[in-house]
Formats: sequence, structure tokens, C-alpha cells
Amino acid sequence: MDWLKFALLFLLLASLPALGYLAYRTWGAFTLEYWVDRNSVTISWANSRRVIPLQQIQRVIQGGLNDPDRASWRYWPASQIRPARALGLLDVTLYASRPLSECLTLDLGDVYVAISPREQELFLTALQERFRLRPVANVSALRLPTPIWRRIFEGNPLGAALLIAGFLGCLMLFGLLMVRFPDLPDALAFHYNSEGLPDVIREKSALFLLPAIGLLAWVLNGLWGGWMALRDQRTGAYMLWGGALIVQFCSLMALTSLMS
Repeated sequence: MDWLKFALLFLLLASLPALGYLAYRTWGAFTLEYWVDRNSVTISWANSRRVIPLQQIQRVIQGGLNDPDRASWRYWPASQIRPARALGLLDVTLYASRPLSECLTLDLGDVYVAISPREQELFLTALQERFRLRPVANVSALRLPTPIWRRIFEGNPLGAALLIAGFLGCLMLFGLLMVRFPDLPDALAFHYNSEGLPDVIREKSALFLLPAIGLLAWVLNGLWGGWMALRDQRTGAYMLWGGALIVQFCSLMALTSLMS
């Protein structure tokens, strides 16, 4: 059954990119926001920002548009941040938390952008006031998908070194166990009583729990530390990333002790 355990481990590691994408979409769902100034409407979600000059907005459609396409599962949990279309409108981009029929749709001429401010009337009033005041500067339409790794690690080599060390630690834990696993006895003593006799005996497959703990610590502390680094809380991020290394070191000591 060793091959089956290795296959399950491979599937676990292969699922990490999907978990990362899920975390990114979740981050987008909780950080979606809009603001209006005298020059533009700005849409921000996750690490992306879109700037729409006010003079580019030709009209605002208040609800009433139906999207014939259902939100695909691949956009979950931010199911309303995606491309869309409506009758006569083929190029619609949703940056919303509600369906297209409940959104404000900005007509930019060749494309449409749908948003869902919490107070639509207040948003429209603010937009009309900015139009009356007229822009004070020429603003170009921009999309700024700043890569998240740049925001976290730019000017922060220590953080990158800690995360890379944690990743290498995960590989070392799993690699060491995989190399030794076929030669280990089927049952191993996991604990000894005061007389030096084994009182907890388990199958050798239970050893995979130790590398899994190291991997889980690296993933969770890595994500939490990244979130803190984005808010310039570097010390907390270093503590989390360094803490994952300590967990991996303890797992390594326990693993080598049990296999010896």
C-alpha cells in the first residue's frame, strides 16, 4: 500500500496551487471597494486596481440588466468578480458583490463596468457632484494588477529568505521520510513508558503526520505573514514565518528519533 500513500501525498501537494487560487479569490471578495474623486472612479480588489477617468463615463445604467450566463464555479467565492454579458452588451466586467441586475453599470463607450456600492443613491450623488466640479487633472485609464509577491517582498529580502527556507524544509521532511519509508518496519513504537517499554505502537504511515504538520505550518503562517506584510507589519510577519521554521525543526527531530 506504500504506492497508494505516496499517490495521496502527491495529490495533496498538487492541490496547493488550487488552494492558493481559492485564497486569492477569497481575498478579493473581502477587499472589493470603490471610491470617487474629482478625476476618476477607482475600483480596488485584492492586489488589483482599475482607474476610470470621469470623462470616459458616458452614462450610468442603474440595474435592469440580466446576465444570461451563470457564474462559473471557477470564480467562487468572488462569483461576481468576473467577465459578463447582457442583452446588447457583450463586453461587461463585473466588480461586484451582487448580480448584474442589481448593479450600477458604467458605460465607457466600448466596454462596460458593473459595480455594486452599498448605497447606490449616495454613490450616484457623489458621482454627479464630481461631474459638476469638473476634473482638476487629466487621468488616464489604468489597470494596476501589482503582483502580490512584489508588494510583500519588495525591499524585504529577509521575508523571502524565510519563506524559501520553509519551503525547502517541507521538501526535506517529506523527502527524508520517502527515502526511509520502504525500509521501515510496518509498526513503530511512538512512545515508551517509564520502564523503557513501548506503550504506543502505530503503523509507519502515521509518520506522515509530522511532515504534514510542517507543511501546514508553512502554508498557514506564510499566508498570515503575507497578510501582515501587506499592512507593513513586518515584525509580526517575520515571527510567523520564523515560527514555521521552528515547527519544521521540531518535526524533523521527532521524525529522525522515531525512524532511528
